[in-house]
Formats: sequence, structure tokens, C-alpha cells
Amino acid sequence: MILGVNMGKLPSIKKFGTKLTIYSIVVALIPILILGIVSINTITKTMDEQAQEKINSDLSTAEGFMEDQNDKLSTVCKYASNSKDTINALKNDNISKLKEIALLTKKSGNADFTTIFNSKGQVVVRSNSNISNDTELLPLVKKALNGKSISSIELLNEDIIKKENLENKTRIEIIESKNYKSSGNLITNNSVKNKSVEKALALVSINPIKDENGHIIGALIVSKVLNKDNYLVDKIKRDTKDTATIFLDGLRISTNVKEDNKRAIGTFVSEEVYNKVIKKGETYYGKAFVVNNWYITAYTPIKNSDGKIIGMLYVGMPEKPFIALQNSIKNSIFGVGILGLLIALMVSFVINDKITKPLKELKKGARTIGKGNYNFRVNVNTNDEFGELAKAFNKMADEIRKSNEKLKKQAEELEKSYNELKELDKLKSDIVAIVSHELRTPLTSIKGYVELVLDGTMGAITESQKKCLEIANKNIDRLKRLIDNMLDLSKIEHGELEMHMEEINLKELVENVVDTLKPLADEKNINIIYKINDIIMKGDKDRITQVLTNLIENAIKFSPVNGKVEIQALKEGNSVHIKIIDNGPGIPKKDLDRIFDRFYQVDSPEKRIKGGSGLGLAVCKSIIETHGGTIWVESKLGSGSVFHIIIPIN
Repeated sequence: MILGVNMGKLPSIKKFGTKLTIYSIVVALIPILILGIVSINTITKTMDEQAQEKINSDLSTAEGFMEDQNDKLSTVCKYASNSKDTINALKNDNISKLKEIALLTKKSGNADFTTIFNSKGQVVVRSNSNISNDTELLPLVKKALNGKSISSIELLNEDIIKKENLENKTRIEIIESKNYKSSGNLITNNSVKNKSVEKALALVSINPIKDENGHIIGALIVSKVLNKDNYLVDKIKRDTKDTATIFLDGLRISTNVKEDNKRAIGTFVSEEVYNKVIKKGETYYGKAFVVNNWYITAYTPIKNSDGKIIGMLYVGMPEKPFIALQNSIKNSIFGVGILGLLIALMVSFVINDKITKPLKELKKGARTIGKGNYNFRVNVNTNDEFGELAKAFNKMADEIRKSNEKLKKQAEELEKSYNELKELDKLKSDIVAIVSHELRTPLTSIKGYVELVLDGTMGAITESQKKCLEIANKNIDRLKRLIDNMLDLSKIEHGELEMHMEEINLKELVENVVDTLKPLADEKNINIIYKINDIIMKGDKDRITQVLTNLIENAIKFSPVNGKVEIQALKEGNSVHIKIIDNGPGIPKKDLDRIFDRFYQVDSPEKRIKGGSGLGLAVCKSIIETHGGTIWVESKLGSGSVFHIIIPIN
């Protein structure tokens, strides 16, 4: 158990010499690591880019080979279609002569079949069979009969292959694996029989046959089937050193990529490549899993004369040799790094001894001074930074001694000042309580007499007298609220503000406040709107009423004539969110953070006209925070204000 604990917790390093050695190794290791990582990444990236650039270039070369092969077919096709023998034989319906020409053209172009058509698009002669009068390849023939020469790669269907006796040459046995299966549109159940494909890709060249007057009397087609024809892919490999493949849709029909030492004909391309090249019609560049290994590859779509994607051309090289070369470079860089680290370690041992000796003397001095002996002086006489440090250390000891004496005096003065401030604070609280009490009693009497006069109890009064008395009554209420606020703040500061928690129906409470303030709102024709559900919460009913009265009264006070004040309350989780919204002049942004401070007032014309003590909002904030809630305001000049209150329901 002891061994387990010691192994689980590594000891902290306390000796500077050991740390210095470790730091020296770290300092040496960081640039070695950075240089190694940057070198490896740069070399790897450069090698990958160069390999991919070569593949991309080789793909263009491969496309050029296919075009060259098609050009050769086109040359043979044009020669045969423009031959007088062909023209005369077709005009005179000399079938034997046309058969001879078809066979000769096939041989000259190293093609797989040649077919001659009449002006109606019907087959007159086939090089490979005696079937005639059909209209296979009609779309291509129509283009030729309209005077267009075509040289392209086309998809041959099963009927054409049968009539040209090419089933054995074109048939591809499908080899599916769990990773690569047919998902194409061209290789469907209709073209697959007994797990083999009967369709074929072919180089096709077709040319119109014209008589001596330039009238089109037929067409001649020469075609080279690409299924299982390895001439092109092997030529690409000889010239570029890359593997090459021709795909019908996503199926390999000609390739020199090997699987079990056999050409991987009949296998499918990966789904990632298929989706990008066949489905999206884009060229794929990058690494791809080819049959059984990772290759650096490039795939490009093969399109027919109508622009439809019917297959792909691929070139690529195995990634394995590049990985081996990169690993060799990494190992070399790692070896150089280890050698640099060993050199740094030896240098650090030498430096360690020279540095730690004066440090030990400084350490001794620090301990001595730490015990309170400020008269101790360290003895380091070197002419380097350690010597300077020793002088500064000795000077520091003198300064500490002087500062210590000064701090003792300041501490005594601070304690005296604190006691004086404490007495002043108590005196302030006592004055607030006495003044508030002494003012409240006469104000109550004055208010009573003023109201008796206003009610007419003391006799009739004129309108001007009534108006003056009403102003006096309002100012008495204002002074009373000021006194109450001062008393509340005093209680809050001393933690004496008591809360009588009970269940409150928030809707009823708001209705009571609104009823109380309705006369004030009616004076300015202000519409008070409140949308409140039946929410039961716990709190001090009088204090919550005090907060809402203060905020709603302020909203009425600062709203324009014919304005409106809106009160909303909604449950939000375990809290209630109350909003008081007005359309008054708004509050400047600079005042928003201080509006709840004691005695703080926004400097505005409206504030100067309406008056106020700057205590109401401070009291509101204290009451809400005592309930465990928060209060804040959102406002923009000219857009009114929204006061938010969030209080826990329980």
C-alpha cells in the first residue's frame, strides 16, 4: 500500500539546481520539438503536394492518350466515309463491297466493329455479323445524317453488343465486397445477369457519307470497345509509372490495379469517390482506398457526346512508399533531436554549479531576515547579476526595517480612524432616527389639519385656497415618504429591516396598488394596463406593495399626458418576473448603472420638474434583494423605460 501511494504522488522539486537542469532541458527541447514538428510537417506536406501534382498532371496525360486513340479512329472513319468506293457501293447498294470496306476499316483502325448506315438510319452492313435493317445507335446516326461528325466515348447497350458479336469481349464478372457495392444508375438489374455486366464503354467515331453533290446518303461508324481492353491503361502506366483504370459508371472495366495478382476488373470504386465524380460530376483529387490499399489518386468523369456522365478515368500511385520515406525522415529528425538534448543536458550541469553557489548564500540571508534579524547582510562579491542582487538584497533589508517601523505607526493611526468613523456612523444613524421621529409627528398633525380644511370641515374655502392646500398636502406626502425611506435605509444598513413573510396573491396586490394610484393617473389621462395571472408567492406584502407603488407612481409621473403604463407578471421557473413599462422620456445610458444608488438622481428637465429625493429606488432595490431577488432597468432616450423585478416564488 505504501509503495502504491508513493508511486501515485510525484514529489515536488525543491532544489533550484534540479529545476535549472530541468528548465535547461525544457528550453532546449522546445525549439528542437518545434523545429522537428515544422520540418516533418513541411516535408510531409511538400511530398504530398508534389505527389498529388504529379498525379494531377498524369491524369491530364491519360486523358490525352484517350483523345489520341479517338483521333486515330476518327481519321480512319473519315477516310473510309469519304472514299469513292464507299460512296459508290452505298449508292449502288453493293452489299458485298460495303462488307469488304467495313472489314477493312475495322482492321485499319484496330477497331472492334464497323457499321454502315443508309440515309434512313438503317444498318446496311456490319463488320461482325450479317444483321441489318435495324436502327441501333439511332441518336448518334441521326446526328451524322444531319452532317455532324462525332468522336466520343459512348455507352453500348446489350442489343448492340449482341448484334456485333461482342458478348465475350465485353462481359464483366462483378466482384462485390462488403465495402464496395454497385450504387450507380447505369449498372442496374436490367444490365446485370448472373452477376455480370453486359454493357460496355467504347471509343466511337461516326461520320456522314456524302455523294459527289454533297448530299448525305448514309453514315459510317467505327468503334473500339474499352471493356477488358488493357492497351490504354498499360500505355498510361508505361509513360507515367502510375496505375490506371477505366470505369463504366463505378465498375472497373479496364485496369492494371491488382487484387490477388489479377487485374481487379469487376470491382467497384469507393462510395466517397463515386458520389463526388459520378453523382456530382466533379474531379476527385486526394487519397482514396483502391481495391485493397491506399493510393494517391485523381479521378475525372467520362462523358458521352451528350455530356452525360457514363464512367470515370483514374490514375494513382500507392501511398505506402511515401509513408515509408516520411517515416525515415521522421526517425532522422528524432535522432538529431535526441543528440541536441544530450548536449543541452551536459551544458546545464556546468552552468548549474556556477549559479547555485551564490544562490545558497542569498537563501541563507532570506531565512535570517525572515526571522526578524534585519541587520544580517549576505556576502556575495561577484561582478555579475548575483553581485547586484546581493547589494539589492542588503538594501532591501534596510528598507524593510524602516518600513516595518512606519507600518506600525500607520496601523495605530488606522485603528484610531476606524474607531472614529464607527462612532460617526452610529451618530448618523441616531440623527436619522431622531430627526425622522421628530418630523413625522408634526407632519401627521399638519396633514390632518390640511385635510380638514380641504374637506370643508373648518369652513368654506375659495378655489385658489383649495389649490394651494392641495399642493401643500402633496408636499406633506412627499416629506412623509422621504422620512419613511430614510428610516428604511437606516434599518437596512443596520440589518434591522424585518420581513413578515406570508402568501401573497400578486394579481390582487397589483390591483390594489393600481386602484390607489388611479387618481394620479387620471390627472394625466394615463391608461394603466396590467396582464397578470393568478400567481401565489411568499413575501412581505407591505414591502412588495411599497416597491410596486414606488415604481408605478414613477412610471405615471414621467409618462406624457394621454400615455400608458403597462404592468406584466409571468412565472419563470421558480420565480416571478414583473415588468413595469412606461412610454416616458427614457433614461440616459450613463445613468442606468447608478439609478439605484442612494440620493442619485438623473439630471434632466423632467426630473427637475417632477422632483424626488433619490431614495425610493435605493429602498426598492434593498427590499427586492432582501427577498432574494434582483431589480434592473432597461431604457433608451425617447423610448420609455422597463423596470424588471425577479423574485423567488417561495
